Amino acid sequence: MKKKINLPGFIFKSIFSENTTKEEIKRQDDVLEIEFPVFNKSQVLKTAQTIALKKRRAHDRDIDDVLDFIDQLGSLWRDPFYDLRKEALDVLPMITGQSKKLIEIELMATLMLCDKKVAEAQLLGEIGGKKYLEDWIPKGNTRIHAQPRGLVFHNLAGNAFNLGLLTLYFGLITKNVNLIKLSHGEPYFLIRLCESILDIDKKIAKEIAAIYWKGSQVDIYNELFNSGYVDCVLAWGGIQSIEDIRKRANRFGIKIIDHGPKLSFSVISDDIFKNRDQMIDAANKIALDLVYWNQKACLSPRIIYIVEKPQKIDIREINGQSLQNLNGELDDFSQIEKLLHSNGNDIFENSDSNNLVTQMQRSMKLLKNEISDLSTKGFAKLLAEGLKEADIKLPRSHLTQADGLQTNKKREYFLTKYAFKKRATLYFPTKEKLDWTVIYLRDLPSMMEVDMCQDRFVVVTRISNIQELIYSIRKEKLQQYLQTVSIYGSDDFVKDVSEELSLLGANRFPRIGEHNIQSIGMPWDGHYTLQDMIKWVYIAFPDPKAEDDKSGRIDLMDGVNL
Repeated sequence: MKKKINLPGFIFKSIFSENTTKEEIKRQDDVLEIEFPVFNKSQVLKTAQTIALKKRRAHDRDIDDVLDFIDQLGSLWRDPFYDLRKEALDVLPMITGQSKKLIEIELMATLMLCDKKVAEAQLLGEIGGKKYLEDWIPKGNTRIHAQPRGLVFHNLAGNAFNLGLLTLYFGLITKNVNLIKLSHGEPYFLIRLCESILDIDKKIAKEIAAIYWKGSQVDIYNELFNSGYVDCVLAWGGIQSIEDIRKRANRFGIKIIDHGPKLSFSVISDDIFKNRDQMIDAANKIALDLVYWNQKACLSPRIIYIVEKPQKIDIREINGQSLQNLNGELDDFSQIEKLLHSNGNDIFENSDSNNLVTQMQRSMKLLKNEISDLSTKGFAKLLAEGLKEADIKLPRSHLTQADGLQTNKKREYFLTKYAFKKRATLYFPTKEKLDWTVIYLRDLPSMMEVDMCQDRFVVVTRISNIQELIYSIRKEKLQQYLQTVSIYGSDDFVKDVSEELSLLGANRFPRIGEHNIQSIGMPWDGHYTLQDMIKWVYIAFPDPKAEDDKSGRIDLMDGVNL
C-alpha cells in the first residue's frame, strides 16, 4: 500500500509552497511519502519578525487562559474519534517504526502534560507557581516577577515524535512566542498539532510558526540569530547540530538551552542473584523500559551493568564431581576439560601456561558465575525472555530494509569480535528475526558499542564494583552524555550509586521499570527548563515603609565617603 501526504508548513495557518522536499519511508509492502515545503532565508526572517511583534500580546495574556487552552488541546487529542489523532495513529507507525499500540501509549503519556492541573503543578515545581508570570509578587523588601524570554527558537530532532509537543508546551506555559524548525526525519506530528491549535484559539496560533529549511543552510541560522528577533534557543538533536547552534547563539549573546544526545543505562546490585523471581521481575521491567521509543529516546537504557563479584569455588565441587584427590592430583583431565569448555567458556584461550592447575586457579572464580543461572549471563537470558514477551504486547512496526541491514551488521560485529572468541553470547528471536537482540558481553562496551544499542538492541555486562564502571565511563569519555540511570538494589546501594554517578554527570535516577516516568516539577538534564525560559526581575523597595529595613541586603556603598 502506498500513501502520500502533502504536509504544509505552519505560519499562523497551513502554508503550502512550490519549493518542497520529500521523505519516503518503505516498510515491507507499505510506502509512505511525505512532501513538505522548504522555506528560504527571507521567508524565515519575515516569519521571525512577524512573530516577534506578538511578544507583548503573549505576555499580557492571563496565565489561566493559557492553561485553559492547553487543557482544551489535551482533551481534543485524547478523544479517540478526533480526526487528526486517528490520522496520526496511522501515519506515525510508518515514520517511527513503532506499532500503533505503542504510539498510542506514548502519545497518551505525553498528553498528560496538557491538563490544567498538571501544568499548574509544573509551574509550581519549577518556578514557584503561576502567580509569578502574572504580577510582581512580594519577596522580602522587593517584588519579584517572571518575565518570558520573548521569541523562543526551537530546533527539533527527529528521534521522538513527541518532542514537538513537549517543546511547544514549554514555550506556551511560559508565555513565550515560538518559532520551530522541523526535523526532516519527522516533520509530521507538530504540523498536525498546530492545525488543531488553530481550531481552538486563532490568536495563540498566530504566535506560533513551524517550518522547515535544510540544516546545512548556515546562512539562515546566522542571519536569524543576528536579526535581533530571537531571544532564546531551545535545541534538541545530535552533538554536531547542538555544537553548531550553541556557537552561533553564544556569538550573538542569545540564551541557549540545549538537550543534546544523552546516554542512559541501568545498574543492578548483586543482591539480584539471591532470588530467581527477583531476577525475572527485574528483567521484565527493564524489557518494558527498552521497548518504549524503540530505545531512541535520551532516557532509554542501552547497557545493563550488573555488579557480580567473582565467586570462589572448590574445584572438587563442580557439578558435584570429585576432580581432585588427596594428593592434589587431577583425576580425569578430559572430564575437566569438557566442563570448562562447556557453554562456550574456554578458560585456556590465549594462555601461555601448560600448568593446568595454575590455569584453573586463574579462572575458577569466574567459572561458577558463568555456569550458574544466578549470574549476569543468566540475567541476560531472562532479559531475552522478557523482550520476547514485551515484543508480543508492544511489537515493533514492520522494519525498513535499512533497519534490517543495520541490525544484522551489529549482530555480525559482536559475533566476530566477541562471540567467536568466547567473550559474548547473543540472544535473539528464532529464525533470526530482527525485532530485538540481547548481548551478554564479558567485557565492558566501548563508546562505539554503546552507540549501537538502539532499536531494541541491548548489552548486558558485569562489573566488579561501581568504581570499575566509573573508570570505564571516563576511559570512553562518556561523562558529558550521561542522563538517566535506573538502579536496582537496597536503599543504601541506590543512594551510593546515585551519589557517585551524579558527581560524574548523570542527573536522574529512577528505579528500574521507570525510565519513562517523569515526576512533575522535577528538573530535566540537570536543570529546570521552565526556569531557563523566563527571566527573573525584581523591583527594589516597592513599599516606602520598608526603606529603613536593611535586613537581607548588601550595601556596596556602606562606609564609602564621596
